[in-house]
Amino acid sequence: MLDYIFVYFVIYYLDRKIIGYDRECENIYLFRGIYLSFIMLKNVKFKKNLYNFKKNVFNKWFIRVKKCVTIIKNLDHTRKGEEMFSYNNNTKEKALYITISSEIKYNFNFLNSITELMIKVENSGCEKIYFSCEIDNINFNNMGTAYLYNVLIFFSRKKKVFIHKQLDQLFHEKVSHSDGKKFKEINVEKDKLSEIQQCYCIRDDKAVNQTVQTLVEFILKNNLVLENAREFLITTIGEIFSNAFNHSNEKLVFFMYGIEWHKGKVYLVINITDYGKTIINNVQNYQKIQYERELDSKECIAWAMKEGNTTRIGSGGYGLSTLVDYVSKVKGELLIFSGDCMYALKGNNENILRSKGSFIGTSVSMKLPLFDTSKAISYDKENNKIISIALDQI
Repeated sequence: MLDYIFVYFVIYYLDRKIIGYDRECENIYLFRGIYLSFIMLKNVKFKKNLYNFKKNVFNKWFIRVKKCVTIIKNLDHTRKGEEMFSYNNNTKEKALYITISSEIKYNFNFLNSITELMIKVENSGCEKIYFSCEIDNINFNNMGTAYLYNVLIFFSRKKKVFIHKQLDQLFHEKVSHSDGKKFKEINVEKDKLSEIQQCYCIRDDKAVNQTVQTLVEFILKNNLVLENAREFLITTIGEIFSNAFNHSNEKLVFFMYGIEWHKGKVYLVINITDYGKTIINNVQNYQKIQYERELDSKECIAWAMKEGNTTRIGSGGYGLSTLVDYVSKVKGELLIFSGDCMYALKGNNENILRSKGSFIGTSVSMKLPLFDTSKAISYDKENNKIISIALDQI
């Protein structure tokens, strides 16, 4: 029936277009269209050609519609910016439904979005948390996958966490947890090809020493670092782990690393995370006990970053400022999320900002350049500082 109507309108249109419109001939056009459509559709060859014609028209139309839908989705994604999580709080079921973006990359926006995720879950009042993902065209990089998975494991301490089957499978395929004592080497070529992110669970001093020694040896081997800087690096990096245990009151610290290529340069990316007391909590308590003084979040972070400031007795003066000094000298990047604030360092530029939410614990991320032959790193023992020396000055 639809074929008859389609052919009739085509003939009717052509008659009026070719012959011209004549009101007196309207009935002739009408009956001629009906008669010819009936005759033409009796022809098998014509009917087949008509079918192919409609098929081609439909395919072209479908492709155009699909392109339009893709464009609209892209525009919507651009409008939303870097939103990685969407939330639906079902108060009747006491359940929070969280949809994860199909693209996760371990970077500043991702880490900042995690702080928002934490505060949403914490303040939801929900007993059950459901995680799903836009499975189509999923693109999670290794470190982002492991970092997110660790956060979900943390949530499961206090909440009932349900993970969509395909998402859960992705986590198990891409993330492997190992004892910190098993971290013995970094192989750039092997890590480049690996699709699995190793995440090391640090629980004691032996695992800390093993991890720190391995990291420092790798940095010394793949950069121009003078031998006198070895102990400084061991102590400085070791302080991050010591702070994670002693300040947070946690018995488990997560460590992972990755090798990143960007614009022809190679970087070592490190993350050390605990889910305990924040830097802000510790500084506020210290200031209140020692000086009966109250500081806000940003003031606490600023105080912790200043040279000589530490809340831990017996740290030997190695606070966060020595880490900042080292990362700055090698033109690296440092991100620290703790509580509702973040510290960001890139080269010599540093900022203390409010995060999107609040990180429960402390997350320290470093991005250090490798194979940098433009300068050598040395240690100034008198001033307890790392110094960068241009090669033409040696």
